[in-house]
Amino acid sequence: MEEPIVLNGNVKLYDELGELARYLESAMRKVADVGAPMATKSAQLPQATAHLLDLNKMTEDGTMEVMRLAEIIQDNRARAAKELAAIISTLEAVDCRTLAVRLGKTTHELAQDDKHLMDIMTALSFQDLVAQRVKKLVTIIEDVQCKLVELVVVFGLKEDSATPETQGKAGEMLRQLEASKSTAIKQDLADELLSEFGFK
Repeated sequence: MEEPIVLNGNVKLYDELGELARYLESAMRKVADVGAPMATKSAQLPQATAHLLDLNKMTEDGTMEVMRLAEIIQDNRARAAKELAAIISTLEAVDCRTLAVRLGKTTHELAQDDKHLMDIMTALSFQDLVAQRVKKLVTIIEDVQCKLVELVVVFGLKEDSATPETQGKAGEMLRQLEASKSTAIKQDLADELLSEFGFK
């Protein structure tokens, strides 16, 4: 049987130092495991800002075009309504040649509205691009949020002030967090995790 190593005659001190070394090694592994993906996701935050700026510009340009085309259609409709009122007066006088000219003019203006309506639909296509970029932003933000909450839980579990009850609950929340990686993180779970460790 091998005798335990004694450090200055103190077996307990040796055991405590060994436990401390194991704890430090475990903590370093956890930091390395969590830190690398976090750094990768953090590097995407400037990209998220660029997407938001593009989103703002695209929305502004699309809105301005929709407003311009809507004003054209409003003007055409006002002229058409005025012409139709005049046509009604003409019908009362039964002047067929004048009526035909006025109906032709009104028909032409209404046909122009068809083109403007198609232009409005085209201008609104920016919404598809906006939706794609918003989806990318949401994914980036969810990844960063997940990693930040994971850091809080990992380092919160080892605090001296954590009670066994808190550690058990935090452990359960960490398992839920791990399970939520394949789906969107639940906001309630994130709030509960952060609240558990003193972040509100």
